[in-house]
Amino acid sequence: MKLRKSIKRQARRALKGRVWQGDLVFFLRALAWGAVSLLDRAAFYLAESYLEGSGQTGTGPLPALWITLTTMGLRVVLLAPLKAGVTAWFAALVQGWTRPFSTVFWAYGNRVWLRSLGVRLYTGLMSWGAALIPLAGEGFSLWLLREKLSRLPPRELALTAALAGLAALAWLLAAWTYSQRFAMAVFLLGPDYGCSAADAIALSVEYTRGHRWGLVRMGLSFLPWFCACLLVVPAFYVLPYYAASRTGYFTRLARRACPAGTGEVSRPLRPLRADQ
Repeated sequence: MKLRKSIKRQARRALKGRVWQGDLVFFLRALAWGAVSLLDRAAFYLAESYLEGSGQTGTGPLPALWITLTTMGLRVVLLAPLKAGVTAWFAALVQGWTRPFSTVFWAYGNRVWLRSLGVRLYTGLMSWGAALIPLAGEGFSLWLLREKLSRLPPRELALTAALAGLAALAWLLAAWTYSQRFAMAVFLLGPDYGCSAADAIALSVEYTRGHRWGLVRMGLSFLPWFCACLLVVPAFYVLPYYAASRTGYFTRLARRACPAGTGEVSRPLRPLRADQ
């Protein structure tokens, strides 16, 4: 609790007078996202027009599936570095530095593009797999028992549905906690640390040990703020505040893992490597 409050307080101090800069960073990210979405849509329509012109649209769903997978892959490849750039900018903010707004696109000009893509694919596969495979098993079990369930009295059927829903929510919370083991990976790809994709994932697992539930609790503490974002205007403060708080948490964890120990420093510490 004290750590979370301290991190949030540090984030508010860092954002004092600079909220507009955080908004601009998110605006640049949204512009890039929109540009990729337009490119994705254009590629989809071009491929679809080609198939129609070549008479392959009536050959079954396979061509359409390949178009969809290709455009989705293009989207992932183009958007993966954005998170690394935004995280690098906020990492400087919470430590009192200033980085140019072009940092948002920093990862596109170096090998971090491929590293961030590798991290995105691996962590996404592990996190979504942990979340969805058990839920699919639960759904399949309910489907197998559909005839028996249909014969239950209404009250027992409602109770069964409620228990199944609670079990699904509990598992999603557990899967969210599990996914926090990879939360620092993109942060460790940044210019302050320069880890490879494999090192970033391994160090993230190491650094977040004992703090994964704390990261989840921080996310849950922002739920009222996110609800307020439905009014649009609060989002201009909430998004930078959340990003600064989460990045601040990562910074604290990285400092604690370094030989120099904890405490305020004027520049980033080099994290321990797996072979040190």
